Amino acid sequence: MADMDFRNYVEVIKDWPTPGKAVCDISRLLEHPDVFHQAVVELAKPLLEVKPNKVIGIEQRGIALGSAIAYYMGCGIVPARSIFYIPDDYDRQVEVFPFSRYADRKLTIVSESIDPGDRVVIVDDWLRQGTTVLAVKKFVESVGASVVGIACVINNMSETRRKLLGRPEVQALIEDFETDSFQSSE
Repeated sequence: MADMDFRNYVEVIKDWPTPGKAVCDISRLLEHPDVFHQAVVELAKPLLEVKPNKVIGIEQRGIALGSAIAYYMGCGIVPARSIFYIPDDYDRQVEVFPFSRYADRKLTIVSESIDPGDRVVIVDDWLRQGTTVLAVKKFVESVGASVVGIACVINNMSETRRKLLGRPEVQALIEDFETDSFQSSE
């Protein structure tokens, strides 16, 4: 499959979650087997060189995409899930991160899923500010593991925000996705 334009499989949902805001939805990319396969291959191939052993997929499309990338690379998948609450009797230690998309939820990772020395790739569907990826990266580093790759479908981070992430480079299928609906929401 030569030079697929992944933009054709991204839908911009305007005025959500609030008026004047917009989100990019990659559901159509995930629904089409050939497109999904090509996306996984294009994101995973360059990451093979850095020899990861774990992939963290960020809720919810990042988990779906991250699972396929992890499978392709022979890695384990660690979900970073949004939850409404953590039950009092939950017996695994979790790390809680900022998650600004939905004020009533928290993003969590089971802490014991990342071990010192792990080589981690973080996968999300759309990077706009990179806040969640940066928080996950800091957690990974705090437990003695390293982030060796970041992958996403859409990378809309400014150069300033990209520098905050430092290394590694971000692998993306679409860079600087422009749409008129983002002009007023910045």
